[in-house]
Amino acid sequence: MFGRDSVHFNTLLIGVVSAFFIVLSIGVLWLRANYFLTSINNVQSPTVLLTFDDGPDPLTTPRILETLNAHGVKALFFVVGTKAEKHPEIIQQIIDDGHLIGNHTYSHPNLFALMSAKKVREEIRKGNEIIQHLTGKDTTFFRPPIGYTNPIIARIIKALGLTVVGWNKRSYDTVLKDAEKLKKRTLNLTTPGSIVLLHDNLPQTEKMLPAYILKAIDNGIIFANEACINSLLR
Repeated sequence: MFGRDSVHFNTLLIGVVSAFFIVLSIGVLWLRANYFLTSINNVQSPTVLLTFDDGPDPLTTPRILETLNAHGVKALFFVVGTKAEKHPEIIQQIIDDGHLIGNHTYSHPNLFALMSAKKVREEIRKGNEIIQHLTGKDTTFFRPPIGYTNPIIARIIKALGLTVVGWNKRSYDTVLKDAEKLKKRTLNLTTPGSIVLLHDNLPQTEKMLPAYILKAIDNGIIFANEACINSLLR
């Protein structure tokens, strides 16, 4: 009945292969699945940690830093090495304001999951070197571009001793261009223990941030401050 030439065998084989590739795709595309590596996707605390990817940006990042500073909120910035090289003064401001900096690779390749081991290692290594050069400190925090992972990335991250920080609340600020709609969505998803994914190179994020923080605080949300930010990801 289930011989190799039977319809049932072929159907079963197709089903097994399809399931395998679905699971594999989830592992590559969905960082929170922790399929290839273990990532931190929430904080074990009632605190909310804001994270910002893809900067620094010469226009929006300073304004975001000003907003965060005005409300005593500390964040984790995952910076792109090429942008950090162009704007070292912003990197210094991030550090001076008491925020944390993580590595988001050197050039943010969108096809990061398809790169060779040599290129993956180089992207991560150069990102780390830029941060160390500009701040005088090493970072242990890493977030892969778009959250992509695979066995090669996982192996290199482990060898370099890095901690991968993901998120459990995604604002979709790369999709929502309207600042008011973005604010409402981000408010609705922000709950105690959240790691919120935002981008500091987007005008809609910079625009909605002041009202978002004020309303979230009014709703009882406690954002990370300088006293606790270093302990949140341990």
